[in-house]
Order: sequence, then structure tokens, then C-alpha cells
Amino acid sequence: MNSREWMHAAIEGKKLEHFPVIVPYVMLSNADHWVEVTGEPVWKFYEWTLSDPILHAKEYRKFYDAMLFDHFQPWYAPSREERDNIRVVLKNGKPFYHDKRNDSLKPVPDSIHNAGSGGGENETRLVFNSADAKEKIKVERAEALVAKGMNDYLEAAMPFFPDKFIINCGVVNTFYSCVYYVGMENFYCMLKEEPELIHEMSKRLLEKNIETIRASAMAGGDAIYIDDATATNEMVSLDTYEQFSLPYLTEQVKEIKRLGKKAILVYFGGITDRVEQILSTGADLLIMEASMKGFVNDYAGICKQIDGRCCLAGNLNPYTHVELLGDADLEAEIRLQAAAGRRVGKFMTSTGSPLTPGTPVSRIAKLIEMGHQA
Repeated sequence: MNSREWMHAAIEGKKLEHFPVIVPYVMLSNADHWVEVTGEPVWKFYEWTLSDPILHAKEYRKFYDAMLFDHFQPWYAPSREERDNIRVVLKNGKPFYHDKRNDSLKPVPDSIHNAGSGGGENETRLVFNSADAKEKIKVERAEALVAKGMNDYLEAAMPFFPDKFIINCGVVNTFYSCVYYVGMENFYCMLKEEPELIHEMSKRLLEKNIETIRASAMAGGDAIYIDDATATNEMVSLDTYEQFSLPYLTEQVKEIKRLGKKAILVYFGGITDRVEQILSTGADLLIMEASMKGFVNDYAGICKQIDGRCCLAGNLNPYTHVELLGDADLEAEIRLQAAAGRRVGKFMTSTGSPLTPGTPVSRIAKLIEMGHQA
């Protein structure tokens, strides 16, 4: 079977001798290894992220020839207006964004790793009441998002990867998305001091995310993920999770599945006390972080608890296991998790966090090779 069929078989619990290999946010790994894989300078990456969809799509072949993961996820597509009006130009040998709309120049970053930052570091409060929530949280219908070019890179790339499991895109759950409008510190205070406003914002953000999910599904593909950032046990209590995250998360999973796509949940943090609640959403695939930062996500224990009700991807530590360990130790870790997954029937090899930028392509290829043999 090809990679796409293999991924579906793993998610659905079909008996497999070996398992597919993925990593969360594979498009970030592609970006981190741009220079190593393409041989092009950093500024060329930023040019690529604004390029014509077909030209953009062709570059992915280089990444997937070097790192044969079983899934594909493209870089997000800027709007057609941005792609039509912004170019990367060299002035005195230095790269700048040139915006034709106002004839402005802005320096191109000299690093790639933070290119995918979600902007959650905002600490300016923009929403103080329900009226603010309606005004500031803009909801665009799926058709409008598609018309602006949201799916352009995805649709252009899909013909190049007919045998890959396509993760169309993802959304950040409403819980963390509130941060973009009130700031991180304010948000955690508001959970106690202004819970009704958080619910008002969450309802609006749910509507926004549902439209993004619907737009993404129009492209075809196989799956859509939801990142439930900071809704983990080292950050918030189970009660807070059940009140402010779970209901909105569940509605998004339902919509993804209604549209015929696999729903993937991503948790970068501890989930030991909320596994049953996560399962109640009906998600198809769960990715959880490796134990760190004061929490423990015991793979074998959680795998046993899930007992085949959802596919649980491996949670290898991308730094200690993949970047630092020797081959024999990495292989042992992979096989240990695969054995636990095989016992309950739904598994695929994965890291619990995105790959580290310091991990060379040769090492990533070794991870994939070992995972396919586990």
C-alpha cells in the first residue's frame, strides 16, 4: 500500500506489520532545513512563501525526496492580494519585502525558525466586552477564504503527492486563540474574573474556526488538525479544561468528521488527567508531547488507557531521542512505543513535538527508516 493508504490503515486500526512515520508540523521542519535541502540562502525561503502556487509546489519535492514522511502538509498560503503586491528584492545585497501598494521596504528576516510563530506573544488587550468580541474577531465565510487564495498552495501541491496522506491545514482551538485578542496574562486572569466574556469570545472564535475548516475541506485532502495549545494539565485544571476548551474543541472535531476528514488533535503539554475527555471528542488521531516541563505523558500507560479508541501517535522527544541519541538507542525507543501501539492496534511513529532545527536531514532520514521497520 502507498503512504496514504498506510496512514488510513493505521488510524483505522487495521493490522499492520510495520507503521507509517509522521512528525507534527512537518512544514516547519521543511522550513528549518531549507538551506540544507535546497542549497539556497535564507531570503530565498521568504521569496518562495510568496511565489506562484505551481512554482511553490514544485519545491516540496526536494523536501520529500530527502525526508520520506508518510504525510504532506504545505506552508500556509498568503492571500492572492499579498502575492500579487509583495516581492522580495535585493538592495545593496540585502533582501527586503517590497510592497507595491505603498512602495514600502521592510527587511526580510535573517532566520527561518520563527517564521511560523503564531503571534501569541501579544499582550495588548483588544476585547473588553461582547461588542468588542464581535468587532475584533472577524469571521469570514469559507467561500470568501477560498476566493482570497487560502487553498492555493495546497491545491497546487496535491497533484505532486497523490500517494501521500494530506493534512490540509489546522486551526488553533478557541482556548488559546483568545490570547491573540487579550494577551496571555490577561487571558488567564479572565478565566476567573470574566468567564462569561471568555465564553463570548470562544463562541465567536468557534464560528471563525468552523469557516476555516470548511474552506480547507473544499480542497479535498485527508485530515485537518486542531492544536489545543495551553489547555494541558501543567497550565490549567481539569475543571477549567472542561469548561473553556472541551465544548468548543468537540464542535470542531464534529465538523471535521462531518466533512469526511480525519480529525487530528495536538497537545503540547500534559494530558494524563484528561485523556477520557479528549477521547470524548471523537478525534481520529492524537499527538501528545513527550514528558518534559514538569509533566509526564507515559506513552505505554496512555496507550493502554485509550485501548484502540483513537490512534495515538508516538511521542518521541525530538531533541533527546532524535537529535542526541545514538542509532541503537533511538531504535530501541521507537520499538518500545511501537510494541505498545501494536498491542492495542492503532499506532504510528512520531515525535511528540516538531523536529528541532539542529537535527540534520540525514538523522531525520534515519528516524523515518527506523520507524518504517519497527
